[in-house]
Amino acid sequence: MTRLIDLTKKVQKYNDAESLEIVLTLFEPKIRASLKETSPQEQTDLYQELKIRVIEIIRKYDYNNTYGFWEFTNRLKEQHGTEHQAKENSNYPVKHS
Repeated sequence: MTRLIDLTKKVQKYNDAESLEIVLTLFEPKIRASLKETSPQEQTDLYQELKIRVIEIIRKYDYNNTYGFWEFTNRLKEQHGTEHQAKENSNYPVKHS
């Protein structure tokens, strides 16, 4: 199975309609699930709007500025460490000489 990022690159580089159709098919279950939260009268219009939005996102997505798994994990660790350190520092009174 082709990865989503590879499909996105094909859509952006080659305007590949087949890759775009595969992406839309992959997102179809999520789109359908989201529609269940709206009234039946609005579902058809919303379905079209959601598909248009997915197409726009795929065409504009900047995959060059996306973190890989390990980069993302390291960023989370850095953020957690910073938050943890700030919390620790706020629990102790500051000594003034």
